[in-house]
Amino acid sequence: MSPEDALNSILELENYYTGLKNNINGSPSEMVDKAWHAHILNTKMYFRFSEAAFGRYFHHVPFWSGNMEMEAQFDNSMSMFERLNALGVENMNETVWMYQSKKMTNDCSLH
Repeated sequence: MSPEDALNSILELENYYTGLKNNINGSPSEMVDKAWHAHILNTKMYFRFSEAAFGRYFHHVPFWSGNMEMEAQFDNSMSMFERLNALGVENMNETVWMYQSKKMTNDCSLH
């Protein structure tokens, strides 16, 4: 990921968190998910952030974990990009939301 793509992914992660804070459930894009993983790796900072933003530790449950309860919460008939747009989030980077690597596309086709 280029430095520009990384920065754009972090900005869109902020938009994703905005949606979550507004009770909009949906899957992050591949690039947003990578930014979220990087954020989580700084555990102390992520814990403090979660407490301040959500009032609790906000867990990340990977789609491949088999957590059916979590998957049932997501109505993926509308993308998170569309949901955030409907919420009124402006100036989103559509490329960050729509990009799918070949690896991810192949992995998803197995499910």
